[in-house]
Amino acid sequence: MGDTIFKIDLHVHSSERSPCGKASEEAQIRAAIAAKLDAIVFTDHWTFVSAERLKQLNEKYAPFKIFGGIEVVADDEDFVVIGVRDRMLNQSGSSYADLHALVRQHDGFIALVHPFRYRNEIKADIERHKPDAIEVRSTNTLASAEQRICELAARLGIPTLCNSDAHNTDAFGKYHNTLEKTPADERELIELLKGRASC
Repeated sequence: MGDTIFKIDLHVHSSERSPCGKASEEAQIRAAIAAKLDAIVFTDHWTFVSAERLKQLNEKYAPFKIFGGIEVVADDEDFVVIGVRDRMLNQSGSSYADLHALVRQHDGFIALVHPFRYRNEIKADIERHKPDAIEVRSTNTLASAEQRICELAARLGIPTLCNSDAHNTDAFGKYHNTLEKTPADERELIELLKGRASC
């Protein structure tokens, strides 16, 4: 892995924590390595991977990097959050305004994922509370929505992301994001993502 192009998938599920996950976390890691990625972020539904488990996985699979985040629902939209470990994120029913405020309070990262998947509108007020990015491509993002997503991101002045939203091992390789350097830790990952990830 060099420091010129760092390939990362920011939206990955595992069977250990996501009921919809079809593959174990280690199977997902091996599949991501085989797809020539440099890192993944586990973003299971409502559940964090523990810091101790992340340490074990990073030691076992180094130099490949594994980060932890979470996928939550707020105002009927799905969001991936990185850099915030708060009990509020393990519970349903939060408003997007409250979620956004929590992420900002902790200087975390928040992205709207697979928008327009279930309806032709976005219910969360992302115009007033801008996320850090919007997912434009994934295995669960409609291709027909891509232009609308790009136009929305441009209007808000935020970057787009491309992630697998992998629930099984065959989802890796088609979508990923590139960073300008290898992040040393979660804090640097967030800084790089906010600086401008690209896909």
